Order: sequence, then structure tokens, then C-alpha cells
Amino acid sequence: MEKRLIVAVLLMSAVIMLTNLLFPPPLPEETSVEPDSVVAVQPPQVRAAPVLLPTSSPAAAVRADTVNVVSDLYRLSFTTRGAGLRRAEMLDYQSYTEDGPVQLVPEGAREFLSKRLVVGADTIDLAALPFAPSERELRVDESTGPQTLSFQHGSDDGFGVMVEYTFRPDEYLIDVRGRVTGLGGQSASLLTEIGPGLAPHEAFEHRSEQQLAVVTRAPGDVTRLRTNKLEGQQLLAQPFTWVGIKDKYFLAALIAGEETPMEGAVVRRLPNTQHVYPEDDRTVTLAQADLVAIIPVSATGDFSFQAYMGPQDYTNLKGVGFDLENVTQYAYRWLEPVIRPVAALILWVLRWLHNTLGVEYGWVLVLFGVIMRIVLWPLNAKAMRAQMKNMGVQPLMTEIREKYKDDPQAQQKEMMRLYKEHGFNPLAGCLPLLVPFPVLITLFFVFQNTIAFRGAEFLWLPDLSLRDPIFVLPAFLVISMFALQWISMKMSGMDQNPQMKMMMYVMPVMMGVLFFSLPAGLNLYYATTNVASIPQQMLIARERKRAQAEAKFAATAPKPPLAPAAAAARKRKRKK
Repeated sequence: MEKRLIVAVLLMSAVIMLTNLLFPPPLPEETSVEPDSVVAVQPPQVRAAPVLLPTSSPAAAVRADTVNVVSDLYRLSFTTRGAGLRRAEMLDYQSYTEDGPVQLVPEGAREFLSKRLVVGADTIDLAALPFAPSERELRVDESTGPQTLSFQHGSDDGFGVMVEYTFRPDEYLIDVRGRVTGLGGQSASLLTEIGPGLAPHEAFEHRSEQQLAVVTRAPGDVTRLRTNKLEGQQLLAQPFTWVGIKDKYFLAALIAGEETPMEGAVVRRLPNTQHVYPEDDRTVTLAQADLVAIIPVSATGDFSFQAYMGPQDYTNLKGVGFDLENVTQYAYRWLEPVIRPVAALILWVLRWLHNTLGVEYGWVLVLFGVIMRIVLWPLNAKAMRAQMKNMGVQPLMTEIREKYKDDPQAQQKEMMRLYKEHGFNPLAGCLPLLVPFPVLITLFFVFQNTIAFRGAEFLWLPDLSLRDPIFVLPAFLVISMFALQWISMKMSGMDQNPQMKMMMYVMPVMMGVLFFSLPAGLNLYYATTNVASIPQQMLIARERKRAQAEAKFAATAPKPPLAPAAAAARKRKRKK
């Protein structure tokens, strides 16, 4: 899909510039695992990896009751066996795989936030222990303010564990703190689990399984490890600020901060699973992996971290801090320093338009397309003028190539003379568009990965993040692109150029083939920009046609007779 997007970007640029300029080929797929991000050796402070991951489910003899925490954003179901998270339902987002909201915790797996305590050479699986909850059900909203749910476990030998979760209204971020007693002064680490993966919840067209990844952040460096590229069990021995598992739109992350970072993490690749969409029996393969964060426990037995279970909404993630918003990929890694600031600005503008005007995101995209055309008007006008000027020279260049096809040196000499005489610059139409080109690329990634468009209805479109079910927008995109080029060539007098004629028919069809299965939001935006470009194209084409007519008139008009004084001066000059 990403390669296809890059091809579409290049073709859109070619259409705008109306030239046969060469563009770089589609970028290769980003390497998911970087050599320096996975450490094969074990640092002294981290215990051997084999003891970090569970090999069996918790003992069935321990009764497990459910404690629900409900806010306007989510419904979380905790279990009294181990104080882990059994279900995490996102109430604002409809699941595409079942009736009801998106649910992040895979069924039948160990609970998210399951914990194991490593003390010396011993490992205690807290998920097998009974905990007593402080509440049986908890409601969190503006009237209640922040709410706390605590779980207590104690034994006769003095060993005890307290886990406390704090929830705030209108936030997906959860504060987790606790204390372990009865350690006898021994050092310990708390192993907290997420996975395997996230439960399937997206439509087949979203191709969310292609973006399943383990994400980590060491100070100043965010790394995405594609799940389908992982092998075996790997110890990531770095002081991580946060670690998590993501798919296309949602994230489950553990956040330690920079003052007391994690001691490391362990990632384990698990067997693939299959998900079948019952409506059409289509099957997707889900690459599975689970993640264990190594949380430090203080000498007094205290530990603390935060958990984020929710959408990859830029504003929410940015509010958490620690570069958590960088889990969402808006470009290839080497392009991200340039693209990310542009993506942040575009997302801010889209959200501002939506919140300020109170309109659907479909109208936001239409308005944004018009705004972009207005903002880029000067650059586009300069590029269009240069392109039309260059197109006017094309017939003369063809004549020179035919005339001197057997004499390359003479052909080159005549070409240089032609360039100088007409002020021709092959790159003149391209250079002005290099400035907005990062915006063009960013828009593809933003519209592909922005959760705001997921489930957003517009007119006949049930979801802007999915393709148009009746293909009206791709057809309109082709028609608008054809009209844009036809107006440009017809009004500028270039309609007799065979190359331009071929481009007028071929390019819209190629774009239609590329865009017919892309999200409706993308089609809507680019169809809008095509329509918004027509007035400018008409003005520039009319300007070019008028300039051609004036040049033709000047070349054919009879020269006026010289004034007597000028004639006498010329006569004296000849005598000399």
C-alpha cells in the first residue's frame, strides 16, 4: 500500500507539472528491525531472558471475578486474579469485526498488565494470585473527577502486593502504582506484559495487520519493530521511556518516563493466527508477538508507571509527552524529520476546522483542499507559466532533433541556442513545486493513518477511511483531472501537440486505477483540489494564449516607416 501511495504522489506531481520529468522510483519498505536496536547479549542488571516470559496460564483454581471501570471513553474490565486487564473497549470507535466497540485485548490470552515479580533467582507469577478489589464497579466522569481502583493481595508469610490504578475523565492514560512487601530487602523487578498483539477490530480494507508492530522509545530514539519481521525471543536492553504494541489506529503502551526508565524489555514472536471476516470469508494472517516491560522496583518495594490504552490520536498522544505521538508513522524513517512537522501542522488545521466550524470531516477535507489551492496559488502559478512556456518550445525542439538526428554535436549546439533564445529551462516548472512537495507526500500518509477519518460518514460515504463503495469519487477524480488538462491545453493552444494529447487521456486513467481502492477521504481531497485548480488553470492558459497572439502579431505586422530624423541618421551611418 505504501509503495502504491508513493507512485500516486509522483503521478499527481507529473499531472500538475504537465511534463515528462523523471521521478525517483517507489521507496523500498522500511526495515523493521534496526541492527543496533536488538541486543543479543545481556547487560549485568537484567536477568536471563528465559525466566521473563510465562510458559503456562494462571492456575484455574483461583477464582477470577471482573471489576468494570467505565468512562465516556472506555469500558475496562479488570480481573481479581492477578489484577490484570481482561478487556479494553473503546466506546467512541465501532469495531468492524463484531457488533459493539473496538476491543483491544485478545480473547483467550493472558490479561494485559499481567505481572511477574523477579526476586533474586525466583519468579512469582502474580497473575496466579487472588486480589481483593476496593470497588466492584467504578464510574469515571466530570462529576466524579479522578477515581482510583486498588487491588490487594496478602499471604500468611508476610508477602503482599498492592496495585493501584488511577483514572481521569476524558483521558486514556492510566496511572499505575503499587508496593510489594515481604521482600526482606532483596532487589526486585516487575515484569509487566502486553500482548499477544491487539485483538482484530479493523475492516479488511484497512490492512491493519500490516502495521502490527512493537514500538519502543529510548531517550531521543523511537523504534518500530514490525511484528512479521521478528524472530524468536529478543532482549531489548535499553533504558526505555515507553514500550508498546500498535496496529494501524490503536496503541497499548507502558510508560515509565525519563526519571525512572525501564530496565529493558523482552519481545517474543508467537505463531501467526488467522482472522476470518464472516461477511465474505476473506482471511487475514495476524503476526503475533507479546511484550514484557522490565519495571524497576525500589528498595522499599515501590513501583510506578503509566499505561495508555486507546486510539493513536495525535492530540491525545502529544499530551502524554515523551514523543508518544511518534508511534504513528507518517513517512519513511529517513523522511520523518521533514514530514513530521508538516503532518503535525496539517492535523492541527484539520482538527481546528472541524472543531471551529462544527462540520463533518468530509466538508473539512473539501474546505482544506480549497485552502491548500489558495495558499499554493503563487507557486502553482509560477510553475504553470513556466510549463506553458516550455511546452511552446517543444515543437521547435522536435524540429531540431529531426533536422540534426545524424549530427549530435550540431543538435546540441542548436538546442543550446534555442534555450538561450527562448529562455527555456527544463526544470522551471518543477522547482516551484519542490516547496509544497513535502505537503503532497504528507497528505497521503496523514489521510491513510489519521483515526479521525475512521468511521466518519459523509453524504453517501459510510466511512472516509475506506474506499468509496460505489466508486463515484474515483470516477469524478478522473473526470476532473481530464477537464483540468483539457482546459490547460485547449486555452493555451497546445491541443495540437501529440504528446500533450496522449498525456491528457493516459494520466487521468492511470490515476483512476491507482485511486479506485484508496480511502474515500483521499479521493475527496484530490478531486476537490482538481476542481479548485480549474480557475487558475484557465487564467494562466488565457494569459499564455494572449502572449502567443501578441508575439504572432508582432512578427507579422508591417514595420512603420522611419521618422525623417531617424532616416537621415541611418543614412549618415551608412556613409561612414
